[in-house]
Amino acid sequence: MSSPHGRPKKWHRSIECGSKINLHLKVTGRRPDGMHDLSSCFLFLNHPGDRLEVTGGEGSMTLECPGFPELANENNLLWRAGTAFAQAAGIKPEWKLVLEKKVPLAAGLGGGSADAGALLKLLNEYYSALDEENLTRLAFSLGADVPFFLHRRAAWVTGAGEYCRSIGKLPEIPHILIVNPGFPVSAKWAYSHLPAELIGADDPSAEENFVNGSVDWQEFCINDLAPAIFRKFPLLEIIKEQLYADGALAVQISGSGPSLFALFESADESAAAAVTVKKRFGAMEGMKFFTAG
Repeated sequence: MSSPHGRPKKWHRSIECGSKINLHLKVTGRRPDGMHDLSSCFLFLNHPGDRLEVTGGEGSMTLECPGFPELANENNLLWRAGTAFAQAAGIKPEWKLVLEKKVPLAAGLGGGSADAGALLKLLNEYYSALDEENLTRLAFSLGADVPFFLHRRAAWVTGAGEYCRSIGKLPEIPHILIVNPGFPVSAKWAYSHLPAELIGADDPSAEENFVNGSVDWQEFCINDLAPAIFRKFPLLEIIKEQLYADGALAVQISGSGPSLFALFESADESAAAAVTVKKRFGAMEGMKFFTAG
């Protein structure tokens, strides 16, 4: 049996949703609606990432999150993305969504936005319902980071997240170690505690130096949201100092935190640093380590 769109009534797709780190995050302005304009280098990561299974032709939309039943409801950004796409495309939302959650919640790694972006990408590839402009507009209506996850590649992001300029040729990126301390930080809190004096124009040479490959990583890896987060959670400053002591080229908070990323010249150095940090802090409940890729 076929759907009204001429496609099989029953279908199945899966996708690895990925995540991101902000190698560079400068807040350039505050909008009247409370959103903030950015100049930020987003790096797409295949790992860590959630896994999404979508089965079509189920009669209605359902959502399962094994191990996280509290996420399986209509407030989940994934559910909202499915509902919004169905409305925009003029189709019935008849999908069973099963999300295998691997990215920590409220971690500054874009897990929820990655899930929503992956679903929009998958659905639009199947139905061919929206052009790129309208799909991007729909993604932005769901969250500032969602448009980035439609394209799933490194980009320089401006505006409040709606403008993504893909970076064709990346410089050689050092080995990335991510340390998530096991507690969440809300983006709303991080932005509400951003010191006003930090808001301003980005260094125009930052993007140029990155694209040209002449990067001083410690200078490049800034985050205007980080100072308030480090003040509220002194543990993060201690972990940062340990990572530097273990040879990191740069250590910074990703996005609205609290996850730290550290850049190392070699995989061996990254692995050794992970061992050191685990020995010193690994007994903390919920702390997670990822070798990004």
